Amino acid sequence: MPCRTYTLDQAAPLLNMGRNTLASRMRDVGILGPDNLPTGTYRGKTQWLLVATGTYHHPVIGWTHYGRIELTDAGLDHVAHKIGVNIQHLPRNHQLRATPETQHARSTTHG
Repeated sequence: MPCRTYTLDQAAPLLNMGRNTLASRMRDVGILGPDNLPTGTYRGKTQWLLVATGTYHHPVIGWTHYGRIELTDAGLDHVAHKIGVNIQHLPRNHQLRATPETQHARSTTHG
């Protein structure tokens, strides 16, 4: 079963806050750096955070690379604990949590 993940936009309402507040609080506790990507010990902690990468076409500068973090269910619980938010933790079987919509990056290659 693939790991379910949440973007900051999807995770923020689950933690009763907005996206920018969540990102700011994650930076304050050292989970994210100024680029909103994992720092130090959080790099490679795929049980908590994943980094989705891709490219998109910017209307002014052309094709640009991006990276965004996605939190796993365990990562959502860990972040809530680290930033001091009390949430109701879900049982091991996370079937009750809604599946987020998958967003795919556009590519110039056709396969």
